[in-house]
Amino acid sequence: MTPEPERLLTPEEVAERLGISKVTARAWLRGGRLPVVRLGVKGLLRCRASDLDQYIRDLAERQRG
Repeated sequence: MTPEPERLLTPEEVAERLGISKVTARAWLRGGRLPVVRLGVKGLLRCRASDLDQYIRDLAERQRG
């Protein structure tokens, strides 16, 4: 049995999860503030769901500490 491929989130899905605008999500992905995967020749921006989850956990830790 093959493991399922990891889910890749669009900038719109990232924006929704973080409660930010789509424009901000794209800017953060392009600028390296969020982990990014670029797809195809056009370099479509995507973020692994697990990377975004880790980013959220790290952010919560920094705010607590």
